[in-house]
Amino acid sequence: MRRRLFGAVLALLLACGVLATPAASAVSPPAPRGGHTFQAFFNNHTNHSLTLKAAHLDKGCWNIRPPQKIPPGQQAATWILVSCADGATNGYVTYTIDGTGGQGYAYMPFFVPPPGGDPLGGTQAGGLFKLDRVYHPRGPDANYDLRCLSPAC
Repeated sequence: MRRRLFGAVLALLLACGVLATPAASAVSPPAPRGGHTFQAFFNNHTNHSLTLKAAHLDKGCWNIRPPQKIPPGQQAATWILVSCADGATNGYVTYTIDGTGGQGYAYMPFFVPPPGGDPLGGTQAGGLFKLDRVYHPRGPDANYDLRCLSPAC
């Protein structure tokens, strides 16, 4: 008798929606319509902190925004953007390099086409710094490596 009563109460609660709301759906972001992502891994191989100056998208949406600060020696600070519609995702991220009197910066433009296309984008660095970008061979993800050109920095 108790099992039947418990089953009836449980069925009633499920029918009313009290137990039917999954907790994960409230936390998980909606899936992008275009379905492709771009993940950037930023490696700061310098003795300087970096401060985010700009994070701009012409097309696309941030899933994880670039960090405001990247400490010296930080490995794999990351951000992810997603396509919010069919088509390409493009924009740029710029950091200033602290302690350089405004001379140091890292600029990363990107153009990520729909799946199957080749990603494009260069890098620029100012002051005594060099910024390299390497795209992963199996997808649009990229590593950005910032290094000093002088042993003094």
